[in-house]
Amino acid sequence: MKVIYIIFIFSFLHSHDKMRCPNEITRDERPILENSYQSPSGHFLIHYDTNTENSPSLLDLNQNDVPDYIEQVGIAADSSRYVLTEQMGFIQETNDDDGVYDIYVLDLSTNLWGQTQYESGGSTFIKIRNSYQGMSNFCEDSNQLLWLTVAHEFFHAIQYSYKPNFNDSYFRELSSMWFENIFVPNCFDFLDFVDMSSNSLFNNPDRSFDYNTSGTYGYSLSLFAHYLSTIVDLDGSQSQLNSKIIRDIWERYSESPNNQTIFQVLKEVLVENYETTFSYAWGDFMSRNMYSGIYDSMNNDIYYHPGLIEIEPPNYTFESSFDSLDFLYNMNIDDDKVSFWGINLYQNSSINASFSNGDYNLWSGILDSENQPQNILDQTEFSYSIDSQPAKLFFMITNNMNNDIIDLEINVIIGGCTDQYADNYNEYANTDNGSCIYSNYVSNVFPNPVNSSRDDIGFTYISSNELPANLVLYNLEGKIVQNYFISNIGIGENQITLNIPNDLSSGYYLLSINDKITIPFINVK
Repeated sequence: MKVIYIIFIFSFLHSHDKMRCPNEITRDERPILENSYQSPSGHFLIHYDTNTENSPSLLDLNQNDVPDYIEQVGIAADSSRYVLTEQMGFIQETNDDDGVYDIYVLDLSTNLWGQTQYESGGSTFIKIRNSYQGMSNFCEDSNQLLWLTVAHEFFHAIQYSYKPNFNDSYFRELSSMWFENIFVPNCFDFLDFVDMSSNSLFNNPDRSFDYNTSGTYGYSLSLFAHYLSTIVDLDGSQSQLNSKIIRDIWERYSESPNNQTIFQVLKEVLVENYETTFSYAWGDFMSRNMYSGIYDSMNNDIYYHPGLIEIEPPNYTFESSFDSLDFLYNMNIDDDKVSFWGINLYQNSSINASFSNGDYNLWSGILDSENQPQNILDQTEFSYSIDSQPAKLFFMITNNMNNDIIDLEINVIIGGCTDQYADNYNEYANTDNGSCIYSNYVSNVFPNPVNSSRDDIGFTYISSNELPANLVLYNLEGKIVQNYFISNIGIGENQITLNIPNDLSSGYYLLSINDKITIPFINVK
């Protein structure tokens, strides 16, 4: 019996909580179907039924007795093979004894898109669906879904020609998800996997790159391949068809001993072929992802793929600048993941950050439409201020060698009106910026009732201007009892105390301030 290894691609219709088959290795035999069709190049044999549940649409517009769907499978297979082997330089697939590669069109389970199955003799074959109608949240054209699935699965076949599966499913899925979008560039179905589950990259942005080596996790990593083949490999900056970095990794991996992981190979390729490190590339990649969904075009220096326009940024936690104004952190930093610190800055705020020395890469960013992530390598002091609009500030750090601990000291200054009597008092401000605005009013009249034979009357007067105050004491008949003049009333809070005539009769009185504010009080003797 042949031992067969399977790589799956699934999707749930209109679901962001997608499932995956828990086992990526199964035992299976090749399906037996009624008919076969050889692709135009002769490299592929497409197997299909017309009278069973496996039957695709039998539409045959050219009336050549071959369903158009089957012809599309053959054209997609020929095209993906040409692009991978002739244009991009990957090695050819390993065929079985007849020298033709087999693709089977089947009624696969509801959420299964395709399978590439590895046989013990080294050959592979592919199973695909008999329909992709309504399978994607990003692509309405089911023919595009057929094409990208054929390309995705056929790249798996080529990957097996480089090396059988050695606990590297995550990188195989990273690679195939990357290629399917190069092959069908207008379909962004791969974006649906970026945050599809609790294991996905954007839901676990601070974990190590290879913390999970399953294919499920790998589906969410394809953006990193796009980053590598456009930003790191400059040959792909205009067209990823010209990039070589993913091929470099698979070629080196095929020559590596079985105890060397593909992650170790990736690190070596970055250093030796592209003069950079994984820790730097991963930090730069993740800092760019923080701006996902902010811009509506590629007209910026941040985005490496137009898919960033369509998605939300990674799910990091931001501190509140209101919780504390001074922070001191001990941050663990590593060379295989990013360490993150972020804060929600209130308007009219500034922040000062100080980092201890170390051999690390540091990025900072402000999440608004006018600022960009900055690599502040070799800089340990950072200051930033914002005016009218709140913003999110973040730091990302990767270590260059293994792991380390650095100190991060943060001081947040929130400017605003600190006078609680002002109309625009800011309870979170810790620095008064002279912005207080006041209305004229009186509060805290005491005592009331008053005993004029022994008490003075006091109150708080909030003034909107620096003006002298004329105060007039009236009885209920409207007669003036006493006049007062205060020359030094200031803006804001003024504590005023008045001496009331000792012989004032018991009764109800009114104290007028500049003929605008009236204070009623009772005198009791």
